[in-house]
Amino acid sequence: MTQSDPFTHDQFQATIEQMHAQREVLLGLVRPLSHTMRSWKPNDSQLNIHEILMHIGMQECAWVSKLGQTISAPSEVTLMRYLHQSREVVLARLQQLSAGPLAATFADGWDVPRVLQQILTHEQAQTERIEAILAQWRRHLLARLAAERAGLFAVLLGLSETQLTEGEPMPGWTVKDLLAHVAFWDGFHTNRMQMVVDGRSHEIMEVGDDDDMAAFNARLLTDHKAMPLEQAIAMLLKERSGFLQTLQRLSETELQGQIRLPWGWRTYMRVWARWRYQHDAEHAQHIQAWRETLAPEEKRHIGPKNVLRALLQLCRKEFVALLPLVPEAEWTSRPVCGVWTMKDLVGHLTAWAEVGGEAVTQVLAGETPSREPITDFNAWNMEQAAKRASLPWATIWEAYEKAYQVLLHGLDNLSEAQLALEFTTPWGSQISLYRWLAIWPLHEREHAIDVRHALNLTRWPKRFTEHPAP
Repeated sequence: MTQSDPFTHDQFQATIEQMHAQREVLLGLVRPLSHTMRSWKPNDSQLNIHEILMHIGMQECAWVSKLGQTISAPSEVTLMRYLHQSREVVLARLQQLSAGPLAATFADGWDVPRVLQQILTHEQAQTERIEAILAQWRRHLLARLAAERAGLFAVLLGLSETQLTEGEPMPGWTVKDLLAHVAFWDGFHTNRMQMVVDGRSHEIMEVGDDDDMAAFNARLLTDHKAMPLEQAIAMLLKERSGFLQTLQRLSETELQGQIRLPWGWRTYMRVWARWRYQHDAEHAQHIQAWRETLAPEEKRHIGPKNVLRALLQLCRKEFVALLPLVPEAEWTSRPVCGVWTMKDLVGHLTAWAEVGGEAVTQVLAGETPSREPITDFNAWNMEQAAKRASLPWATIWEAYEKAYQVLLHGLDNLSEAQLALEFTTPWGSQISLYRWLAIWPLHEREHAIDVRHALNLTRWPKRFTEHPAP
C-alpha cells in the first residue's frame, strides 16, 4: 500500500470479513476430526493437525505483536477454545488500531495491511496442509490394508488344503473358517458404510456387547462351516474389493465425520476402515501361532493353487500401495532402498520376476527349468540395474506389469503335478515350482519393508519397517 493509495477502513473491514470466512473453512475442516485424527502423523518429523492449529494461533499473535504492542496466545485451554481465544486476542488488537490511522508503519516496516495479508496467506497455506494430511492418512490406510492382507495370506504359504480345512488355530475354528469370518466382516462394514452414505444410518442394526458378538460369530461359524476353501478365498477377495471400492468413493468429510448410531454410540467410518486391517492382523497372528506348533516338514507342502494366486496378487498390491506415499516427482530421485530409487527398485523386482517367469514358461513348454547360474547376487543385481538406469519410468513400469502377468497367467495354466515339479535353481538349490512361484511375491514383501523403512514410518509396527533378525 502506498501513501497515494492508503489502506481504508472499508478495506480493513473487508479483510476482517475475509478472515472470518477463511476461519470458518478451517473450522469446518477440523471440527469433525477426533483427537486421534488430529494427533496422527506418520513419523516424528512431521507436524500433526493439532500442532499445525496451535502454530496458526501462535503465529497470528506474533504477527499482530509487530504492530506496536505485544499480545500473547492463551494457554492451558482445549484446542478449539485455543483457536477461538487466540483469534479474539488478534481481532481485539486490530480493532484498536482501526480507530487510528491504518496506514501507520511500525518497526521493521510492519503495518496493518502487511499483517493482515500474512495472517490470511498463512492460514490458507495451513488449511491446505491439513487437507494434505487427511489425504495422506487415507493413503497410509490403503497401504496398511494392503500390507495386512498380504500378511494374512503369507502365513498360509506351505500349508496343505487338509491343514487349511482341518487345522484349528482357534478352538472350533479352522483356517478356512477364519478366512470366511474375515470376509463376512469386510462385507458387513461395506454395507454399513454404504448405509451411512445413503442417509440410512438409522437402519443400522446393533450387534451388541462382547457376549452378543461372540454369539453372533458362533452363528456365522455354523453358517459357513460347510463352505469349501475355494469359496472362502473367493469370498475374501470379493468382499475386500467391494470394501475398497466403497472406501474410494467416500469424501474426506464422510470418512472423517462423526456418525451417530441408532443406539446412541458415536463413531467414524475411518474407524470401521481401520478395524478391517486390525482384523486381518488379529487372525494372521492366530494362524501364525498355530503354525509355529507344527513340525518344519509340515509347513513345506504344495498348497492350493488359489492360495498361491492370491498371494501373488496381494503382495503386488502391498508394494504398489506404497507408491502414493512417495511424491510421483520423486520416484526417480528419492532413495527408497539403499541408493535405489523407486524406479530402480521396480526395475529390480522386474528383473527377478522375469527370471521366475522363464522357469514357468519352460515348464508349460514341457521342459525342465534351466538357465545360466547366478552365483553372485550383488553383481547380477548391479548389472540388471545398469541395464535399466537410462530407461524412462513408463518403460520400467510396463515391464514390471508384464513380468507379473507372465507369473499370474502361468500359474493359472499349471497343473498340480507341474507345481510339484522339482528342479535346480540358478543358485544351485533344489526347489518345487510351487515354492519357486512363492519367491517373487515374498520378494516384493521384502522390498516393501525397505520402502517403509526409508520413508521413516515409525508409527507402523516394526514388522513392516524392519527386516526380521537372521
